[in-house]
Amino acid sequence: MTIIEGTVPETPAVGCPLQGMSETRWDVTIVGAGLAGGVAAYLLAQRGWRVLLLERAAWPREKTCGGCLNTTALAALEQMGLGSVCADAPVLERVLWHAGTQRLQLAAGGVAIDRSLLDARIVACCVERGATFLAGVSATVVPDGDPTAYRTLRLLSRGQTVTIQSALVLACDGINGSCLAEEPWAAWHIDRNAWMGVSTVYAPGIDDLPRGAIHMCIGRGGYVGLVRLTDQRVHLAAALAPKLCQRSGGPAVLIAQILQSSRKLVPRELREARWCGTGLLTRYRPVLGGLRVLVLGDACGYVEPFTGQGMAWAIQSSRTVVDLLPSPQAPWPEDLPRRWQHCHRATIGRQQIWCRALRAMIHQPALAAAGLALGRTLPRVGAFLANHIGGLNAPVALQGVKA
Repeated sequence: MTIIEGTVPETPAVGCPLQGMSETRWDVTIVGAGLAGGVAAYLLAQRGWRVLLLERAAWPREKTCGGCLNTTALAALEQMGLGSVCADAPVLERVLWHAGTQRLQLAAGGVAIDRSLLDARIVACCVERGATFLAGVSATVVPDGDPTAYRTLRLLSRGQTVTIQSALVLACDGINGSCLAEEPWAAWHIDRNAWMGVSTVYAPGIDDLPRGAIHMCIGRGGYVGLVRLTDQRVHLAAALAPKLCQRSGGPAVLIAQILQSSRKLVPRELREARWCGTGLLTRYRPVLGGLRVLVLGDACGYVEPFTGQGMAWAIQSSRTVVDLLPSPQAPWPEDLPRRWQHCHRATIGRQQIWCRALRAMIHQPALAAAGLALGRTLPRVGAFLANHIGGLNAPVALQGVKA
């Protein structure tokens, strides 16, 4: 377990016992130190809340992600005073879509960044604002205690178990999280055709990937995104059909087939790559909150994103929830979960409609290839999609790329 409190030490303390944590009544406990949890912790600590931020994995940790922040996400980070966390990240200028022999180039915006680095930087900012951060700790909301005044969480780390009390719990533990396992209202609805996500980072032996571009390759059973990071390594993320992935012999084999079908070189490094994976991606929770518990980020629901939408949604959800919260000492508003659910549907839910539509097309390579051809023929169609799905805030230029 890693615990960081107050200022960030050069070498975080390791193996600190959980005993003593139960002596503090926390204003908010945030489970999950990804973008949603980190941004919420930063904003609430900045307001003077007593914040406990928990992460189940060892820190820093790898995370399955496309590694791209679009312009919407960058603008939000800048407005909150977190713009410096990605100041050195490579700028993205275009998205190159590949499906069979078809190619389409769209203008883009944003940056490419390693998620482990991004999350670690945001957590450091949280700690500087006074939040307490613990890694290597799993947390579960339990139904005992007096939920009208606080919620109880059970913390487990290295065989040690303690309970703590918190006036509010924010569940930001993503699609694989378990902190709400004992809350009946928090069940998932998973799409029957959901794909799984995998990612890896590697140092390319053959440099065939232009800087400043996202390469999206669509093939049978999945699609693959590649982007160059600051240190010249390549970040690869893919959404894959689970059964086909298993029959093919694993993610490296299926990804190689997709790249080959899109006329892209297959990196030798895939054979020895260390993969980070997720559960089934496309899912949602019908209910986004209970008494003194709210769900944020990917833990609300997830649709396969394409060029940074997932991270933008996570940031937006945290900003919206924080604006809805009363002071820690105020009575719990019984309608707060309902108001948050309405806000989520009206903002993030509406944006996810576009990804659902694009997802249906991308799952059919022949249809995707036809869509790319249409985008070259009708540039305004491509510009519209780039603006609504890619997170651009201004009109974009579009160029056709011949096969």
